[in-house]
Amino acid sequence: MRKWLATIVIVVIEMQTSFVAHALPSFTEQTEQPCKACHLNVGELTPTGRQFKLKGYTQGTRVMPFSLTATASVTKVKSTSSSADPSVTMPKNGSLIPEEASLYVAGKLSEHMGGNLKWTASAANTNPLFGTSGVQTGTRVGHDFFLDASDVRFAKQDNVGTQSVTWGVTLNNAPASQDLWNTTPVHTFPYRTSSLLNAWGTGQFGPTTMMDGGLNSQTTGVGIYAMVNDAIYLELSNYLKSSPNLSLLQLSGPLNTISTNSNPYWRLAWNHVNQNHSYMLGTFGMVTHLTRDPFVAGSASGKYTDIGLDAQYQYITDTHSLSAQATYINEQVEWGTRSVGRSHDNPSGSLSTFKAKLTYDYARTYGSSVFYFKTNGSTDNLYWSYNQDPTVITGACNQTNSMLAYCSATGTPKTGGIGFELYYAPTPNVHIALQQTYYKAFLGGATFIDNSSGNSRSASDNNLTYVYVTYAH
Repeated sequence: MRKWLATIVIVVIEMQTSFVAHALPSFTEQTEQPCKACHLNVGELTPTGRQFKLKGYTQGTRVMPFSLTATASVTKVKSTSSSADPSVTMPKNGSLIPEEASLYVAGKLSEHMGGNLKWTASAANTNPLFGTSGVQTGTRVGHDFFLDASDVRFAKQDNVGTQSVTWGVTLNNAPASQDLWNTTPVHTFPYRTSSLLNAWGTGQFGPTTMMDGGLNSQTTGVGIYAMVNDAIYLELSNYLKSSPNLSLLQLSGPLNTISTNSNPYWRLAWNHVNQNHSYMLGTFGMVTHLTRDPFVAGSASGKYTDIGLDAQYQYITDTHSLSAQATYINEQVEWGTRSVGRSHDNPSGSLSTFKAKLTYDYARTYGSSVFYFKTNGSTDNLYWSYNQDPTVITGACNQTNSMLAYCSATGTPKTGGIGFELYYAPTPNVHIALQQTYYKAFLGGATFIDNSSGNSRSASDNNLTYVYVTYAH
């Protein structure tokens, strides 16, 4: 541990002494404002930042649109004792890795059009590997290059009677990536989590709803939005299947294939800014129709209806700042008839997630956050429960082509816990963070099953430390 901490410190020192600090250059140079005008910390927008995004990234003058970010990290899971081979489900555990690098083409394109295009090269995207018997034998640490969550907008501001209306059109490839707040999927908190945990088949905070990352980089969404008197925000979008063949548009992770041309997304929010204080209450949701993937055992067609509620409060000054966010999403799924008795117990199911976070920031240099998360859902033994029979080829948690590295001992996805993050930004373009996650429950309760060995694990065995440094230039 001392070795990789020392390595990170050396990298940070080199970054500080070799480059001029100016956040994401295209936006900072375009607006001629410091990054703290638009960001409270990495990933969280201020009221000024939200206005910049609302107006289509067009404020200011046109500049060179290219920017680059890179992240190195260490993920350390508390215990690997129940694995047949720790490298199977814990790839690169405790090792310093170059996690990812992203290239941005971002900024003003014309008087009323702008965008934020992002291509990411991931060195830590992980997928399970299987032996001839179907048992998981390892994990591929990929080097994928794909079009990450991106957004292009046309925006105008008009007066409609006595009302001031900022309206626009958005084209994006990840549901909710176009949202202005830091509570909806894609840009929600914590703003960075361990990429290595993709090998688990679930995220760091357990199973998530379809709109919470399940369609990123594999859809095309077009929508219209409006902000009335800077108080009421409305949006209606629709998402279509996207199957790009070009390598620079390839997606990362498993494919969830949309089966129809009607997959609506909506957003309604109340917004209020009063000097240093800002408030938001909102709702959002999406209906997604998926087709079964014939190349993925256990996948199922279905209709996913996600409805979310969210809230945000910010108090921002140059010295002391405080922010709080909370998000709840409920998902109801109607499975295809072919799935019942094969991949799922019942013709319908449910999943709900809740996350809350509180952050204190000092002078945009030091900060600390505490967060809470909880996932729960209906019992579905065919999907979530461990099955050691290698002849079983349906469901998500079997040893033949399993989609999950870990399985439930109770047939439910119940996961929950708490955590904290400490961060330090020595310059505007360097962000260093230590994130700690503690699990009270994981995939069903206090214990769950390691799918590589069939052994039981304690939820607390998955407690993890995640240290990362991100550089922007």
